[in-house]
Parts: sequence; C-alpha cells; structure tokens
Amino acid sequence: MRLYGYDRTSVWDTYKVSNDSQWTEIIKKALEDCESKPMRFSDKGETGGNDDRLGLKKLIAEITSSHKKGRLYVWRYDRIFRETQKALEFLKLCHEHNVEIVSISEPLPEGSSRLALKTMFVQLLFINASMQRDTIIENTRNGLAYKRSNREYISSIVPFGYRLIEGEIIQVEQEANAVKRLFDLYESGEYGYKKLADKLTEEGHYFNNRPFKVHNIWSILDNSVYYGMVKGGTFGEYYGNFVSIISESQFKKVQAIRKSRSIKRVNHREYSLRKKIVCPFCGRKLSPMWQWNYSKTKRLHYYYCANRECQGIYIPATKIEKQVLETLKSFVKKDNIYKGILTEIDVQMKQLMKKEKQIDRNRSNNKLEIIKQFEEGKISLDEMKHMLSGFENSQSCQTLTVDQYKSQVDQLLELREQSVQQLLLNHVDTISIQKDKKINGIYLQEIYGIILRGGDVIERKIVDC
Repeated sequence: MRLYGYDRTSVWDTYKVSNDSQWTEIIKKALEDCESKPMRFSDKGETGGNDDRLGLKKLIAEITSSHKKGRLYVWRYDRIFRETQKALEFLKLCHEHNVEIVSISEPLPEGSSRLALKTMFVQLLFINASMQRDTIIENTRNGLAYKRSNREYISSIVPFGYRLIEGEIIQVEQEANAVKRLFDLYESGEYGYKKLADKLTEEGHYFNNRPFKVHNIWSILDNSVYYGMVKGGTFGEYYGNFVSIISESQFKKVQAIRKSRSIKRVNHREYSLRKKIVCPFCGRKLSPMWQWNYSKTKRLHYYYCANRECQGIYIPATKIEKQVLETLKSFVKKDNIYKGILTEIDVQMKQLMKKEKQIDRNRSNNKLEIIKQFEEGKISLDEMKHMLSGFENSQSCQTLTVDQYKSQVDQLLELREQSVQQLLLNHVDTISIQKDKKINGIYLQEIYGIILRGGDVIERKIVDC
C-alpha cells in the first residue's frame, strides 16, 4: 500500500501545531494502522489558499502516478486546502486514484467509506470551521469597536515612551522625557535627524538602552500617538483616553518643518525582473523596492514580497539580475537555442522590413502628390522644395542577409548594453526561487518556453504568453 503524509503551516506561531508536531502524529497513526512509516510531503510558511505549493504539487504528482491502493494522512483537512471547493476536488482526485485520506484530528464516522458520505462530512467540517472563523473575527471586531468608542487603545503595540499595562497605555517617565526633548529640539529648527540623535545621546537619552539612530528619530517625529491621536486602522482616527506627551500644535509645527525640509527622492533605476520572480512562501510575484543605507550613504535595491500575510523575502536586485543574465547567457549559447533565436529575430526583422516598405511606399506617394500640386499650380516652387526636403534623408529598407542576422545574434550574446539585457529579459516569463534565495528555474516565453537551471535545459514546457 502507498502511504503518504502531508503537513503544512501558514506562518510560524507558538499557538499553532507546528509541522514537526503534525508529522509526529502522522507517523504515530500510520504505524498503528499499517506498521509502516509514510512518505513525507511538507509545506512550511505556506497559506492554504495558495495552490502553487511545492510540497503539495509533489504530493499530487505522486498520487496521480498510480492507481495502486494508498492512504494519505493529514492532521486536519484544512492542512490541504482552506477552501471547501478545492478540498472536495482534491478528495475526488484521491478517490479516483484509490487513495484514502485520513484526518487524524477529524476521524470519519463509521461506515463512511463512500465518496458521497466523505464529501458531505468534509463539507460539514469546512462549514463549521468557516462559521467559527467568522464568529471569532466578528467578536474581535466588535471588541475593538467597543474599545474605540470608549477611546481605549486598540493595538497591542505601543511606541517608545509608553507601555501597555492591563489594557491601559501608560507613560514611561524617562522615555517620555526623551520624546519631549526630541520634539523641542527639532521644533527649534536647528537640528537635523543625525544631529538630533547625537544630541540626545550626549544628554544621556537612550532608545531601548542604546544610542538613538536616525530611523528612531524619524519614527518618533512621525507618530501621532505622542499627541494622543490613534490611527485606528479601519475604525478611523480618534483621540485616545491616555495622557499625551506633546501637544497637537507642537506636533503639527514639527510636521510643517519636516515637510519644508523633505526632498523627494526619485528612483530612476529600472527593475528588469519586476513581477517575474515568484515568492517561494506564498506564490506571489515579487515587487521592487529600495531603501537608503545611511551607514554607506547609498541606495540598496531589492525585490520583495508585498503580501502582508506572507513571512516575506528580500533579494538584492543587482545580485539576482546578474545571476539570471549569466544563466541566460549560458543558455542562448547552446546551438539549438542559438538557431531558435536566429529564427525568431529573422521573423521579427522581416515584419519590421515589411512595415518599413509600407512607409517607403507612403513616402513615395506623398512626394508624387506634392509634385502634382506644383504642376497644378496649387503650390509655388519654393513651397515644393521645402516640402520635398523632408524626404531627402529618408532611406529605403534593405533586406538583411543571414550573416547580418548572425552578427546581430552575436551582439546579443555579449550582453554588454542595458538595452540588450532588457531584450533578453523580455523573454523571461517567471523565475522560481528556493527559500534560501537560490534560483530554482527560469521559465522562458516566445523562444521555446523552456525551464532553465544553471544554464541547462531541465524540462520543456510551453509557457502561455
């Protein structure tokens, strides 16, 4: 009998059953039932709403590879999918390939071996779980709304200068004095962020037992909680019932000074792999970002996952772009790929030449029309010369030879100019990376749709364009 086990967690949480805990229970149950240890499939830090999970994909491939009788152990059905419909589709897939699903914490009732009964039972489990989640969310929201109506602090995080004690936000005298001093110094207009950090340290003020840094200064000056205004998220801003450290007028004056000093930093860098790299944790495409490294006084560029529910990943932009280009360079040097690109360029160039010929024809017709207007006396000789002068430097399209095409491909392979890099990267559809940030595969479109790994062709797969 085929024996499988699948465990999954979305995010690390001490209150959740970890992957290892799930796996321990799966092994225990499998040994009791079959006296054998199952094959493990696992996804850590993956949401149940994401279909593109490596462990799940491998499990499905294993299940569908045979019709031999098998059994899949999970801690709960929602470890496979969060959505009822997807879970039922997976249940049907397993049934079609003779694999029974055993949920350790949700055992099926006696006599429920038929697919219809299993489907009904799974539906009931998911409906119940959905109702419980909705109730928890509603109760939490109602509790936060009640706190907001009473002007209570609704977050579990408080800024420097305060502590949250039994639901009440209380000032810490020493820290509050540092905050007050910071606003007073900045309001004088004589200090920038760096000088402020040095001045506070010189006067014996510290941020969490260490010297103030520039980003600490920025976060404090930007926080409206210090004059009593709580942002409140979806509930909207409101004045809290706690004692403020500074006045609202002082906060607004400081913001006006900050605004007058602010210089908008424009990022002109081109991120050639924007929305091409797939997050290994949640499956979304990575977005570009940059941040200022004050210690090195330069910008650092990254690709990162903008999904707030994901544990996140940051990849240095320059490093991965170089790796992708090196892989592509190695890839296109292969003879079969070289010929493929040659053919592709040949097609594109012929299309461009066809358009250019049409432009030449239109140009000729326009010149004839201008001469005709002169002959009919509609325009003067000087007007005709002026109008025709615009066509003097125009050139007809010349058909390129195969050698010329080959020369252009050779230039492409050198990857020396940004425009050439961009041309090659236009063929990249998706880049798959591992959780350790190493490139797992590059999916190409238009040329062949081939997956690359370390410059080698791993799998032929047509990518929809």
